[in-house]
Amino acid sequence: MKRLEIDTRRGAGRPLVLAVLVVAALIVTTVWYREGDDGPLHGARRVLLAASQPFATAGTWVAAPFRAVGNWATGLGVNSADYATVKEQNLQLKERLATLEEAKLENDRIRALVDFAKAQDLPTSGARIIGRSTDSRQRSILIDRGTSSGVKRGDAVIAAGGLVGQVVEVTPFTSQVRLITDTSSGVAVLVQRTRANGIVRGASQKSLELDFVEMALAPVVGDVLITSGLGGVYPKGIVVGEVTSVSAPQTDLYAAISVSSRVDIERIEEVLVITGQNAAAAQPGGGE
Repeated sequence: MKRLEIDTRRGAGRPLVLAVLVVAALIVTTVWYREGDDGPLHGARRVLLAASQPFATAGTWVAAPFRAVGNWATGLGVNSADYATVKEQNLQLKERLATLEEAKLENDRIRALVDFAKAQDLPTSGARIIGRSTDSRQRSILIDRGTSSGVKRGDAVIAAGGLVGQVVEVTPFTSQVRLITDTSSGVAVLVQRTRANGIVRGASQKSLELDFVEMALAPVVGDVLITSGLGGVYPKGIVVGEVTSVSAPQTDLYAAISVSSRVDIERIEEVLVITGQNAAAAQPGGGE
């Protein structure tokens, strides 16, 4: 009697199963395309999709935080790698912006100076301030123009807004300018409205005072003072400042008058030297 042998090798019978699955797939595919949208297979598919939708939504909701963390970690790695480059570019942009802003401010100041010089119809030479005196009484600035640029001792110095001072010392490439706020300065002026004469002198606290104006001719607050041209030191008609206060004590012959310059003398960076004028040499005490 023959013994029944069973093939126990792995994969035995698999070709038959595969053939059955292929035939079944062909049948299902054929039925799917022939039955239309209302067929049982299409209906079963809709039921399965409807049944699985809540699970798919829940899975998406649960996985969302993990995806976000993964994206953040990936981005963190990129940012860490590029941080130094981005920081350097940011610093370069800031530096360039600061340079452009400084150039714009300087251009605006120079344009104002040029416009002022044109309005005054005076021959001028532009200069930059390269030094300032620290003495609270003897106030002066150093500019980067000298005899090589046609600047000479006694030349008047102005800025956009009015008078700044007078050149008192000159070298080939620099000049020292005594400011009108110096206590030893003196500028012969006219009250523009009344034509009364007086002398503007530097006072303490970097301010100005108008002296030698009689009580009857005393100006009022807001009156404009201009150079009178007397003495030949300053050309006539340059604005010196405005009257800020007037005090007329009965015991004094002259009114006590405070003046404010239209030029922010402590902060200006560029000036104009009036050249080609027959100005008198600078004298200690003003030259009014």
